[in-house]
Amino acid sequence: MGRGGSNTTATSAPAITATKQDGPKEPLWLKIGDTLYDASAFAKKHPGGNVIMYALHKEGADATDVFNEFHYRSKKAQMVLRSLPHKPAGEMKPKPDDPMLADFRVFRKQLVDDGFFEPRPLHVAYRFVEVAVMFVCAMWLISQGWMVLGLTIIGLFGGRCGWIQHEGGHKSLTGSMWTDMRIQAFFIGFGLSSSGAMWNAMHEKHHATPQKIKHDLDIDTTPLVAFFNEALTKNRNAGAPYSALWMKFQAFTFIPITSGVIVMLFWLFYLHPRKVIRSANYEEGVWMLSSHIITTALISHLGDMSVGAAYLAFWYTRWIAGMYLFGNFSLSHTHCDTVEHDEHVNWVEYAVHHTVDIVPGNTMVDWWMGYLNCQVIHHLFPSMPQCNQPEVSKRFEVFCKKWDLRYQNVSYFEAWRLMLQNLQDVGHHINSPEGKVEIAEKRTKMKVEKALKKSR
Repeated sequence: MGRGGSNTTATSAPAITATKQDGPKEPLWLKIGDTLYDASAFAKKHPGGNVIMYALHKEGADATDVFNEFHYRSKKAQMVLRSLPHKPAGEMKPKPDDPMLADFRVFRKQLVDDGFFEPRPLHVAYRFVEVAVMFVCAMWLISQGWMVLGLTIIGLFGGRCGWIQHEGGHKSLTGSMWTDMRIQAFFIGFGLSSSGAMWNAMHEKHHATPQKIKHDLDIDTTPLVAFFNEALTKNRNAGAPYSALWMKFQAFTFIPITSGVIVMLFWLFYLHPRKVIRSANYEEGVWMLSSHIITTALISHLGDMSVGAAYLAFWYTRWIAGMYLFGNFSLSHTHCDTVEHDEHVNWVEYAVHHTVDIVPGNTMVDWWMGYLNCQVIHHLFPSMPQCNQPEVSKRFEVFCKKWDLRYQNVSYFEAWRLMLQNLQDVGHHINSPEGKVEIAEKRTKMKVEKALKKSR
């Protein structure tokens, strides 16, 4: 697992390809249902960013389920789709997975009819109250001299704000997309000092194509960390310098250094502020600044310490939040099989064969992971309130047995073992004689191909 192999039924070149039409732009055909839609004039305006390029018909992709799941609550998306140039898809060659996908859509409709996509306002209110109590208790502990404990709880508060904003980004909290966007902006801004728009742009690429090389940003992380054997030669920055020694010990550095320090510094001081400034998103900017200013001021006042010392203490809370969030996020897919960048698997197989569930329905794990332990179900139904997903996982397991799909449900500690073992195995492969030769040969080949391309 996690070594670059794939156990899924993938397709490559389609039988029908887009052809160039009159005009300056080549059509970008998306197959949704029985219709082809040309998104060439809309692609740059797409609120979800260039994830739209992940579902092009000419490359063999079917965008039906991607569109339906990402835009379940959006009437505007349906209107925009109908306004695009379109034509019938024509006769398509039947695929072996067509019956399973048809049955999956029946399965999904039954879930809608049974109310699993309906918001749970009391649960949302409980989660708001929980993080508010955590923050207040943390500040009280600081005022009583329990500095480290109080700061640690602020870090966990930030992580749990991350779970709420994540669901707000998927528009699965209240049933109102506008309200969910405001919720996300506040909780990721004040709780995590980050931008919801930046999170969404990155996270939707993972959701559209989990474990797909050059697509899923969660595994396109070299040279900081390599999640599969060929990451240094297949990721988008494949030619970048790397440290073999760093890779050798990545299983030990991933949580405390890569996640807690490097990623958080890069996000909070560069990537997310840059997004806010470029897009002039004042709402997110205010919440992000308030996270630094208000939290630091409270720590300084209640802890009777200088502003400089309080700001260092604030960064301790970001370290805790980063380790908590990214550690748990990595458990449910980074060790799974990868998909080649030019292969396309269907929506169901992406979720089932390239993510895992982690004991859905276990009250403690559900709470600790913010329901991200229901990863398979969450990938299938991102707009479903996540607190409803443990029950759905039971139904879906029956569906998987019916269609001989490899549904994986592992324990929390087994998920940690799989993730860390994968990091260690990949690090050892990179440092092995075979791995070094493989990387050198492929990088040399890449340089030659690049030079030939430039000379043409």
